[in-house]
Amino acid sequence: MRLAPLRRGHTEWLSQSLLRAPAHHAFLITLLRNHGSADIQTHAGTLYGVFDGRRPVAAYWVGGTIVAMGATPATNAVVAEMLNARGRWNSSLIGEAGWVMDLAARLRWGTPRGVRPEQPLLVCEGRPQVPPHPEVRTAHLADLEAVFAAAVEMFTEEVGFSPVEQGSSGYLARVRGLIDNRSTLILTSGTGPDGGQLRDWPAAGLREQVVFKADLGVSSPYAVQIQGVWTHPDFRGRGIASSAMVAVSSHVLTHVAPVVSLYANAFNAPALRVYEKAGYVQRGTFATVMY
Repeated sequence: MRLAPLRRGHTEWLSQSLLRAPAHHAFLITLLRNHGSADIQTHAGTLYGVFDGRRPVAAYWVGGTIVAMGATPATNAVVAEMLNARGRWNSSLIGEAGWVMDLAARLRWGTPRGVRPEQPLLVCEGRPQVPPHPEVRTAHLADLEAVFAAAVEMFTEEVGFSPVEQGSSGYLARVRGLIDNRSTLILTSGTGPDGGQLRDWPAAGLREQVVFKADLGVSSPYAVQIQGVWTHPDFRGRGIASSAMVAVSSHVLTHVAPVVSLYANAFNAPALRVYEKAGYVQRGTFATVMY
């Protein structure tokens, strides 16, 4: 087997392969659609193929994240050789747990910053147990300050370190980009599940406080992967998150794509209960290894 960048002529093979499991491959589907070709070599990363003779058998996006389709121990061995020669950099392996944990074991990169070996891949296919929250809405640029504050809290709580330790400009640009693309949905202080008051808030300095947020972090007409789901600690345990997730899912299925998925940590039992109530069922297991 050999490793080489994919070319335009591999586009149809890649597209057909990815669409067999859109919930599993939402990231690569979006990447391919945005570029219009399997030949992707940019400052952000390169899309490689592992070839058995002339035929590609697996694809690997290698950038700030490493994501694969069709990965096996044999194809991982080829990719690991390249990654070990290149050396460690800040990146994350994300995808189906089998190939992620196998590839991580082959890397001579030292101790990862974090390992999440079991993350249920959840797809909105079931019947919600609660109605959609009527006040969930798309965030606007005027919400940027409040959404950014919530996003920093979410990331720090989820990953264990702040995304702005080395400065806020990069993460702020990410949050603003999602808002500009109408890809962040929020529930703000002052509204409850029935439209009534949640609490006489918000925090000093903010016009409104974000109570719940979710991002259409990976989005195409074929599949959306929800990311950045967060509920303010003061409002957990009230059923707000479940009804808000139903509203988010309904928005996606009505306006964006026929498949909506997300992955969560197996140890986060409260979050898994939220998603179950919102109609999500497990369709696989992801893992994340952060370097």
